[in-house]
Amino acid sequence: MSTNDTTHGNRATRRRSGRLLWLALAAILATPGCGYVKNVRNDFMDCFVIGAGVITPVVKTEEGYKGLGYIPPSIGIYVEATDLLHLGALYKASADIEMDRRATGIVIDQRKKIGFGPFHYVDIEQEPILSNEYKRRNNDMDGWRKQMKRLEDPIFSRPGKQLIYDGRDTSGRWWLHRGWQDWEMLSIEIAIPEPFILHSGINFKFGFDPSQIFDLFLGIFGLDLYGDNAFRFNGDLRYESEDDIVLPERIRY
Repeated sequence: MSTNDTTHGNRATRRRSGRLLWLALAAILATPGCGYVKNVRNDFMDCFVIGAGVITPVVKTEEGYKGLGYIPPSIGIYVEATDLLHLGALYKASADIEMDRRATGIVIDQRKKIGFGPFHYVDIEQEPILSNEYKRRNNDMDGWRKQMKRLEDPIFSRPGKQLIYDGRDTSGRWWLHRGWQDWEMLSIEIAIPEPFILHSGINFKFGFDPSQIFDLFLGIFGLDLYGDNAFRFNGDLRYESEDDIVLPERIRY
């Protein structure tokens, strides 16, 4: 057999192996209820915060329509380089579409942020309009949320992850407003008012957490570094109810 024939045969073998690998991966991804895939997906989403929002000059409230006035509530720039370094000030109230780590949806979002160096204050309140189960209460993820509470930081009493901001225990945070597992987030938020023509405001945010890359990498091999997997391998919920978890006495709801 010639050298050319051997080389051609090796290339064909590698191509076949590559096709089989992609077919196997596609089969796993197509498997309904596969908990492994859901956990890896969540670990990947936990690496990012992405969102955009808009506030119009007239909004509908419970009391009826309300005008926002001359300057729309959308102004500021805020930068975070982990929870230890902050710079800027921002205030905005808008309807946002966002991926806040594994929590996604359309929400009414009002937030105030101010920070310089390690000193900062963050106040976020959200009302979901349409979202997945990580962004709202009273669903199958309640048990997982209790698990995140059980994993609270012993110094600051903050949960492993905070994804719901409805004012119960998230209003006016000085530290770890995302939870201690996500304190390394690098992010920027920009809110821009336009009072001249549209009398509206827009905002954008983007964040990336490099520490979550390691959790994702280990999760691909079935290891749960942060204890944040919500599913068993077969797709069943890992924490189905609060009865599955023993909570510290100091945690209050």
